[in-house]
Amino acid sequence: MVVLGCGGMAALEHAVLEWCGVHVTDGVAAAVTVAQSLVWLGLRTSKVRTYANPLPKDLKGFPFGR
Repeated sequence: MVVLGCGGMAALEHAVLEWCGVHVTDGVAAAVTVAQSLVWLGLRTSKVRTYANPLPKDLKGFPFGR
């Protein structure tokens, strides 16, 4: 399987399929389908803060470093 990496490659889908003989997926079309599925399922972005805040870093050599 080949996944095309950007919208500019969409026109190459059939040429790649013929040249390689493997299934070709348009990455933009796949992303739109995933987004549509999330909407149809009624899923939304979580509003819960599930990620920890980053730990402080020692920034040496920067004017705002500690």
